[in-house]
Amino acid sequence: MFARQLLALAALSSLTMSNSCKKADDPAPCMTSADVPATQLEGFTAVISEPLPNVGQSNEYVVNSTAEYRQLFAGDKLPAVDFATHTLLAGKTRAPTCSHVLTQQVTQACTGYTYRVRLVAGPCAMPTNVVYYVVIPKVALAAKVKFDVQMQQGAASEGVSTITELK
Repeated sequence: MFARQLLALAALSSLTMSNSCKKADDPAPCMTSADVPATQLEGFTAVISEPLPNVGQSNEYVVNSTAEYRQLFAGDKLPAVDFATHTLLAGKTRAPTCSHVLTQQVTQACTGYTYRVRLVAGPCAMPTNVVYYVVIPKVALAAKVKFDVQMQQGAASEGVSTITELK
């Protein structure tokens, strides 16, 4: 009787220990962030017709189909985007002054994607809508995309690619 109890206890201990050890096929924890290649559409002047009523507000879009693309952007001749292999990230921010995009960057981390846009204020005091976008490799429908749009004062504006609508 005592031998059976010892045998059962040993078997239970062995089973418990094997479940507590990390297995070789467990995925490694994700602790990195990487830049995602982002491109602009050649000759595209992006105009998003949806209004923004208040300064400081932004609208954010993750576009994964031609239908969404045509619905979002105004114009009869939109540049072709292959939505089977690409996603279009876009936004529109109401800035307190005439502003434009200084930099754009998309990074991918364990929790999803971050689209960082840095706007720079221009010399005029007229509020403007700033439209920005990038085309990136296809993003899964379930992936989270965070938009991080910030206004910077007095930065240089060389090499800027964006569209500013005066309204």
